[in-house]
Amino acid sequence: MSNIILGSDGIAIRQGIYEESKVAKTDLGRFLDFQDGRRFRYSRAANATITRAHMAVAAVPTLTNRVQTNYGVTLDSKDNISISLATAPAEVNEYAGGYLIVNNAGATAAGQGYMYKIRKHDTGTAPCHVWLYDKVHVAIQADDYVTLVKNKYDDVIVAPITSVQSAPIGVPLITVTALYFFWAQTRGYCPILVGNGGMTIGNDVGYDAGTAGACEIMSNYANTPYYGKAVSAGTDTEYAVIDLHLE
Repeated sequence: MSNIILGSDGIAIRQGIYEESKVAKTDLGRFLDFQDGRRFRYSRAANATITRAHMAVAAVPTLTNRVQTNYGVTLDSKDNISISLATAPAEVNEYAGGYLIVNNAGATAAGQGYMYKIRKHDTGTAPCHVWLYDKVHVAIQADDYVTLVKNKYDDVIVAPITSVQSAPIGVPLITVTALYFFWAQTRGYCPILVGNGGMTIGNDVGYDAGTAGACEIMSNYANTPYYGKAVSAGTDTEYAVIDLHLE
């Protein structure tokens, strides 16, 4: 069978769901649907391996809540806008494909809550030069605060056991090499590592605080990300089939 698969728009992608790639074969976040109800999202691992059938989660934002002193951005700007950051991005275009959000507006409060997709950026701090895909809808004032977040499917890691810090993005069907691109399953029947206490058919399952990347029966719906419903039973360290409901 060919390893050429068709994306949702009918364009061929030369990377199957059981393959990884050192270079991107399509856009991050692009989805691939199968007739059996499974969906996959194109993703990239952070600087660490992701084991097959373990849940991966999005990168945690680090460039957050920065006041734009001396760097107001006028209405309709989108090319080479200047923003202030306490820490420089680790590399050029680290946040490309991600987002800039005005998370806390200043005196006018006019631009608060607006978010724009990032096309590219440099590694400056004061200023950091950013290019956006869309024009700024409401001017960003010098006393506004902004946050940069990465593309949801870039620099993903295995769900940690320390705490819930970011959203689940999907489960790889293969073990993924650090910094490689892969398909993460987000919907439909999927194998996943079973964690604390095991599970039986029909259980609602989600984040497991005892084993990185595993799932367990949900007991706290308020603070635990929901993954889906158990289709097969499983005990600790085994693998069960989960009907994933991440989207």
